[in-house]
Amino acid sequence: MDFNDIYYFYLVAEHKGYTAAERQSGLTKSLLSRRVTQLEERLNVRLIQRNSRRFALTAAGRILHQRAADMVKEGVAAYDSVSELTAEPSGLVRVSSLTVLAQYHLAPILPGFMTRYPQVRVTIDATDRHVQVIEESMDLVLRASRCIDEEPGLIARPLATSRLILVASPGFLKRHGMPGSPTQLTKMHTLSSVLDRLEGEQKWELINNITEEGITITHDPMLFCLNPRVQLEAAVNGVGIGLIPDIIAYPAIAEGKVIQILKPWATHERIIHAVFPSRKNMNPAVRAFLDYLIVHLPESLRISL
Repeated sequence: MDFNDIYYFYLVAEHKGYTAAERQSGLTKSLLSRRVTQLEERLNVRLIQRNSRRFALTAAGRILHQRAADMVKEGVAAYDSVSELTAEPSGLVRVSSLTVLAQYHLAPILPGFMTRYPQVRVTIDATDRHVQVIEESMDLVLRASRCIDEEPGLIARPLATSRLILVASPGFLKRHGMPGSPTQLTKMHTLSSVLDRLEGEQKWELINNITEEGITITHDPMLFCLNPRVQLEAAVNGVGIGLIPDIIAYPAIAEGKVIQILKPWATHERIIHAVFPSRKNMNPAVRAFLDYLIVHLPESLRISL
């Protein structure tokens, strides 16, 4: 079977005649007619009703045209997919990221991407609000949540996991003592965020990673701030106990600036994931950024942990 014959037949059927097919494809009518005739002889069936006044496909011709159209469509898609791989990524990539991720983990790996793809420009919106991917024309959004919510038209790609852990400075613990249980936190100086406000009170919802026991701690924070970096600095300087994302707390723990307390207790695991529209017809620059992120962001998080 010569698949070119099917393609020639598709051109004639799609453009409803040999003259129109010649004009659109640049192939001569004589060539198209000869190859379609050969195809009919090979299949032993008539595909086109030959009439000088009207062009018409037979029942077999209509079936073959539909299948041939699908074949050509798939062929074009295959060609385009390979063509995209060879195209040099260029243009603007709009990214929204949680502030902590942008400060501590996007910042170190972005220069490598920019060096590798010099024709790509990147805009980073560092924010902790819930960004709407499509409505705000974002190419990619980095989120952290307990579960990945399915949203119509969007894909969520898990990258890593994170928890919030309890930390305090050695000096603070020397002055106030090491808490023996989560309930003792209610009587100690704490640091908090607007995200901890539940039903008008500041609450920490903790879970024991060993027993899976849960507990809610109501507290009156000494410092109230959304940015976890500010909370960490306050904890380092002995202001109080903070519930800090592990991805930024572990470096300070490694340096001895803070100590993780009540180790089995932390928040529920959060999934860090990239949210983006379907990969179909994705801009090569966005695809390159996403692929780079999938490889390098988890590595950046592991270095911190």
